[in-house]
Order: sequence, then structure tokens, then C-alpha cells
Amino acid sequence: MRRLVVLASLGFVIGFSCKSVDPSKGIFSCETATDCGAGYECRPQFAGGGRCFPDGACSNEESCNGTDDTCDGRIDETFSTMGEACSSGRPGVCSAGKKVCTLGAIACEGTVMPSAELCNQLDDDCNGTADETFDLTTDSANCGMCGRQCGVGTRCLRSVCIENRCEDGLDNDSNGKTDCEDEVCFGFECNTMVQPSSRCGFAPIVPDAGSDGGASQDGGTDGGPPNDAGTPDAGAPDGGTSDAGPDDAGALDAGFVRGCFRPESQCDDGFDNDGDGFADCVDPDCDGRTCYSGLTCSGRVCPGPG
Repeated sequence: MRRLVVLASLGFVIGFSCKSVDPSKGIFSCETATDCGAGYECRPQFAGGGRCFPDGACSNEESCNGTDDTCDGRIDETFSTMGEACSSGRPGVCSAGKKVCTLGAIACEGTVMPSAELCNQLDDDCNGTADETFDLTTDSANCGMCGRQCGVGTRCLRSVCIENRCEDGLDNDSNGKTDCEDEVCFGFECNTMVQPSSRCGFAPIVPDAGSDGGASQDGGTDGGPPNDAGTPDAGAPDGGTSDAGPDDAGALDAGFVRGCFRPESQCDDGFDNDGDGFADCVDPDCDGRTCYSGLTCSGRVCPGPG
């Protein structure tokens, strides 16, 4: 049986197999509880070995309080809610966090860092706004909503995928109208085989030259014999009347027709030859070409003489 020496001034018992670690603090090393003596226990140290502590001075659970509750040489290394999800208070995805112990108090540490903004209805760059770098009204990769991509031959306009290829003979936006029949193709190229290429436009329908059938009154006259018994012969014109032929569909049919038109062909006739809504010099096609004044179009204007 080991001999124990009681050091009243230090307030604990030192066994002969104990080794002083810090006598001023009464800290001694141990391998087992018997090394520390009655009223003391041997607590394993995180760095290795053991140390003697009075019974009841140490806890079996660590708390976040700035103290080495378990007497293993570490402070606040764990606590009951450690790692639980929490809100860091930052905007966007950066609000995600976990509970940690900082300076003896529980805090929420962010677990997500800001990143480049994606179109996903999340605030990826943590600036307080989601998807702010995307225009869902014109972005063909995210048309109207994130991830809605416009198909081949279409583009995004006002959050809807509309026809964009107006020369392929296909109804790309599936609205029942092909190429120039689709009003959204107005001004787009529709024939690129011959340069300068043609564009979709609207042209006025010209009345056809239909006229009446041309029939005239036949040459019916009275009977012609001389007066018989004192009165004219009863012969009368045979009632021939003008032919009833009306104008042959010579009225405007809805006013305009959609089509694929070559660039403005004349710049001095007052007509919108290519159906793009601009006649003569007002049409950019006419820039530098002769207009009705005999001068050249400039700045979409026909200069007057003098």
C-alpha cells in the first residue's frame, strides 16, 4: 500500500507515484485514481496522460461557457447544440449557418459563401436580391421563368418565345403562322439567297382593273315601214340594255397583305415598295439614292431643290 502525504496548504493528497505538473496550482499527473488519493479523481487529458482533480470538480459534459468543464485540457470544444442549423443573419443563401462556441457564447457561423448569381430564384451572391442579373422578359435561356429556354428559331420577347427565323418555312413558335405570315417577323430577313436579302413586311393590296362587261344597247329601232294607216309602225327598240357586268373584284381586300419583299426598289414613287412601313426616303434602304426632287435621300429626308 502506497504511503500518502497530505499537503494541507495545497488542499489535496499527493501519492508517491504522482508527478507535480504545476505545484503552484496544485496540479499533479496521474495514471489512475489511486495515484491521486482519496477525494480525488484522475481525468484523462486530450494531449495525453492524466491529471488529478477533486471529486465533483469536473463535469462529464462540456458547455459553451469559457471553462474546461470536463477537465481534459480543452475549453468549449463541444456543447449540446453544437453544429445545429441556424440563421447567420446574412441575406440570401448565406443565411445558412451552424451553431459554434465563440468566446464562451453560442454563435451562428455561416456555412455558405457568396457566389456568382444563377437564375434559380435564389440570392446566390447574397446581396439581398435574387436573379437580379437576368432579364426574364428577353433572356432566351430563361424566358418568363428560370430554366425556360426558347427553342431553335425563336427568341424571347416580353417573356414569350416568338418566331425568330423567318426564312426556313417552319412555324418555329407553334402559333399556326409560318415565316412572314407571322406578324412578329415584320422587318426580319425572309430570303437570304439573293443579296440584298428580302425582309418580311406589309404591302397594300391594289384594286384590280375590273370594269363592266362592256355590252351596249343593241341597235333595236322601230319597224321602219312608212306610216301605215296614218300611224307609225308599232316597232319599238328591242329593249337592249347595258351589260350588267360589275367591277371584277375591284375593291381593296383587307387593305394589306403580309409577304417577303425585296428592299425598297424605288425611292421617288411615294410607295412603300418593300412593305416595311416606310416609303421612299423615310426608308433607310433609300439613303444615298435619288428621290422625287432629283436629289438624293439623306437622313431619311428627300431634300428640296435649291
